[in-house]
Amino acid sequence: MSVAIPTFFQNPSRASLNYFVLMLLRTTPKHGYMLMQDIERHTQGHWKPSHSAIYKLLNSLEENGYITSWEEKDGERARRVYKIAEKGVALLEESERDFESFINAFISSLLEAERVNPDHLTILLTKKGKALMNNLDPDQKLKALAKLKAFVDAEQARINREYEEAMKSVGGAGTLRPQA
Repeated sequence: MSVAIPTFFQNPSRASLNYFVLMLLRTTPKHGYMLMQDIERHTQGHWKPSHSAIYKLLNSLEENGYITSWEEKDGERARRVYKIAEKGVALLEESERDFESFINAFISSLLEAERVNPDHLTILLTKKGKALMNNLDPDQKLKALAKLKAFVDAEQARINREYEEAMKSVGGAGTLRPQA
């Protein structure tokens, strides 16, 4: 199955940064440093965009009408705050449709693959993954469920081990108890 790469995703690094920035600005206005911190937090420190990358992108997004900005005083320091514009919301919605096509192709390839990265199987636990699995023929669905079951069983065993170790480290005085 071949899927054309949507224009928004032609440069993966740039596309990811576009997507992160627009998504973060969709919820609340932010200044550039806040965006950098949020991206680092959401990627658990795996991606730390540089100041120049963020501000270059913000300038480009603003020049193209996807975001707006204004200056706010924070004590004696002035900061530029950015907010997504209607045109940016439209771009984000279009990008989400493109991303959905990509995810559909990704899920389909997971279901057909002989060897799968276990971490990638978590996509099958999403609403989208469940819906796609429900549309499979019985043999394909059985294969997909077998892969998913093996993954979930392994994760459950890992979580149980870590839980027991955590309980021992606090002397069994943890406040959380396993639920039946």
